[in-house]
This record gives sequence, C-alpha cells and structure tokens, in this order.
Amino acid sequence: MLDGDQIEKSEDGDATAPSIAPVRRSIIFISHAAPDDNDFAKWLATQLAIAGYEVWCDVTKLLGGEAFWNDIEEALDAHAFRFLFVSTLKGNTKPGTLRELKLALEAQQKHDIKDFVVPLKIDAFPFESMKKPLGDLNCVGFDGNWASGLKQLIDLLEREAAPKSLLAGPSCVADWYKRTRNPNSKIVVTNSICHSNWFNLTLPEQVYAHHYSGPAEAMQGCTAYLNLPHRIHGEHIISFATAADCEARLGPGASLVTAASCPPRDFMENGSEALGIAADEAFRIVSDLVRQAWEGSMDARGLRSFQLSGDIPARFFANGQIEKNRAYLPTHPGTRSRYRQLVGRKSKRTQDGAKVPDGFWHYALSASVQLLPFPRLALRHHVLFTDDGQTPWSDPDRMHKARRSVCKNWWNAEWRDRLFAFTATLVSGDEMLIPAGDGVFITVAMKPMRFISPWTFYQGTEPALDELTEIELVEEADHNDDGDEEGGGDDCE
Repeated sequence: MLDGDQIEKSEDGDATAPSIAPVRRSIIFISHAAPDDNDFAKWLATQLAIAGYEVWCDVTKLLGGEAFWNDIEEALDAHAFRFLFVSTLKGNTKPGTLRELKLALEAQQKHDIKDFVVPLKIDAFPFESMKKPLGDLNCVGFDGNWASGLKQLIDLLEREAAPKSLLAGPSCVADWYKRTRNPNSKIVVTNSICHSNWFNLTLPEQVYAHHYSGPAEAMQGCTAYLNLPHRIHGEHIISFATAADCEARLGPGASLVTAASCPPRDFMENGSEALGIAADEAFRIVSDLVRQAWEGSMDARGLRSFQLSGDIPARFFANGQIEKNRAYLPTHPGTRSRYRQLVGRKSKRTQDGAKVPDGFWHYALSASVQLLPFPRLALRHHVLFTDDGQTPWSDPDRMHKARRSVCKNWWNAEWRDRLFAFTATLVSGDEMLIPAGDGVFITVAMKPMRFISPWTFYQGTEPALDELTEIELVEEADHNDDGDEEGGGDDCE
C-alpha cells in the first residue's frame, strides 16, 4: 500500500478505490556547486541533521530519513519543504546548480509554497551578481561566520515549526561519518605546535593630545603634511609624538601645547573627560594610530596596495620587486635555507583544454589591529591577480572567481609558510620598529604567537605544492555540461 493510502467503503460495505492523501513534505534540500562548496554543504547537512531535520545534498545523500523518490526532480516537486541554495560565484554559474534552482522555482510556483527557496551567502560574492530572483529573496548570511548563519537558519526553521524526523539526530550523523570517513584520518594525542597569525605589539609609552593655537581651518591644512600617525579631535592633535616633534614637522608658525598625556591603555580604558572623549572612541583612535603607522611602514618598504572590501588595504609585491619573486623562510642555524614563491604567472584553461597566459598571481597580506585583551596585529592571507604584474584587476567578480579556482590545492602549510616568508622580507631580525615620532616606535614581534594543542588531526597524505619549481596557477575553464561534478543531475539513493 502507498504511504498515506486509505481504503474507503461504500454504503453497502464494498471497498472502493483508495484515495491518496497528500505526501508530507519533510526534506531540506541543499543545492551547491561541487566540488567548490563541498566542505560547507557537508558541514551544513550534518549540522541540520543533528538538529533533527531530514536533509539531502549530494555529498551526504539523505540524512535522517528513508529515500522514497526516484530522482531530484521528484524530490523537489513532491517531498522538499525548503530548498537551500548555497549562493557563491560557482553556485550562480554552474549548470547543475542552475538546473536545480530552476526546478525549485517551478515547484514553488506550482504548489504555491511560501519562502521555498532560501539563498545562503557564505562568502564575499556580491549580491548584485546573484541569479534572479535570488537577490530579491531574504538571504541567510554565513559570510560573517558559519556558526551565526546556522543559528539564524535554525531559528527560522523553528519559527516555522518545520517538520523533524525521528531518524535524524547525532547518532544518524555519527553512523554516516563512520561509513564515509577516510581511514587514514584520525585524531592523534600529541603536543602539537599551532602557529597563529597574531603578532604581538608593544605600544609607545604615551599618547598625547596637543592643542593647536591657530584657527581650525589652518590646522586642517597644515596637518595634511604631518607625516606621522595622528588624529584631529576638535582643536587637538592626538599622536604618539611629542608637541616639539609635531611642530617641527608642521613647519614655521605652528604652535602646539600638550593639553593631556597618558599611557595608551589608560586612554583606551577610560577615555579623556577633559577632551570629551569616551573610552570606545579612545580605543578607535589608538587603533587608527597603529594602523596608520603600519601602513606607512609598508609604503616606506615599497609594497603595493589593493583596497579590499571595507577599505582594508592588502599589501603585495609587484612582479620582479624581490629577487626571483620569492622569499626565504626563517631557519635555524645550520639548517638549509628554504624559499617560498610570493609572485608567479597565472594561466587560464580554455574549453578545449589549452592553457593561455592570464597575467600574474600575488600573495598578499592585510593587517587588522586588535588591542584587547592585549595589543597585536592579525595578518590575513589573500591572493590577488594582475595583468601587468603591478596593477590588480578592477573587476571584483573576475578576481573572486579566479581566487576560488586556483588555490584549491593550497593547504595550511602553503599559507603558513608564505606568511613567514613574506614577513621575513620586512625585517631581518625578530622585531620591526615602526616609527611613530622622533625616537618613538611601535614594536611588532615578527615571530607569530604559538599555541600548544594536546591533539592534532592527521588527515593522511595530501598533495602539496612543489616548491622547488616555479608555481604557475591555472584557472580551469567553466564547462557547460550537466555532469555530476557540476553539483547535481545524478539520481538520489
């Protein structure tokens, strides 16, 4: 008997033909670009299954239920109550995901299902580049961090009283993991050294507020030539430099009197009542002074700059700016020197498989000033692309697409070693002294903070880059076929 069938009887007791009750929609369907977004889709499917929902995506198949349909089209048309679309550059362009999106939109219209399609934003892919009508729908944001996006999604499902499955839950996911995990992957009990991207900062002893005795419009003009980290607050110049140092740099006629001074930490914690500066504003001022000093030191070293989203500059070397476009890793005495490439050639593969030159790739770093609970710089990795080896591409979609395509084989070690090689080019010793005034410096410890973990996760053998040869990054062509690697089209199990 079909699930939900009911045998009806006529008035004389004879059985009549069964009437079929509507099939209960119980599945959350996750559509994503494979293999680009496999890790996110696998994580999301298991998290939703742990929360008690019946979930299907191609990297896990069905979790928390029993498959009773023949293909994806039937699953979307008759059994799914939500269609989650992982909206990335690949997801919005691959034929497989676009086919699934088309089927979902048709099912939504056919059955009048409210809010059936839910886009998930997991990276910096711009809203305006999303396929219609995704940009017009309420989007769940995972681009801040995955945990907050998951909370937002589960809150949405709970508000709607979304159906759960008795077959779902932690044990369901544990069984799936045991069936599918790589036997070479395992947790090993060991004291593992973990390198962070945090670099300790030592701030100057004092931060000063210097009163400018001239007219405000004159102060705005002359401070444009003050080649020191500073902030203007009313009639005051706030800086790590002394009044005499600032006067000497402002030129004749400038008159400054120190109105207040204190250690930077006191300023950040308490602000300044005399100057009308609250603690949170004082924190932003000190952070900005450090940022100006860091960026000024990068300019002095001749590094190129590219503005990321949020006006954060990423710093990189132009082609040929450093010898052989590579830098040496710090080594212990008596050990062999090793280098890592920071700039290289990029190619693009055409539809017929041929490679054509497509400019250059550049490893880049951006700096985030983090002052609490202790002062530090967080240096973050980026890869940029240029046509001429100097000027980054202006098209953000082109940059985003290339970045996701060419660095898939860069594992933790590749990123970590390039960070170490890059920072080794900035200073020969263990500390970088960044000028903030006459004889006043911000000190950056050029060895990153390390942590000890009592466990490590051994993932078996992963292919690594061959650092002994020049690394050329190849962007693969977009294919228009509708095969399995495009994220759909295969039958459900």
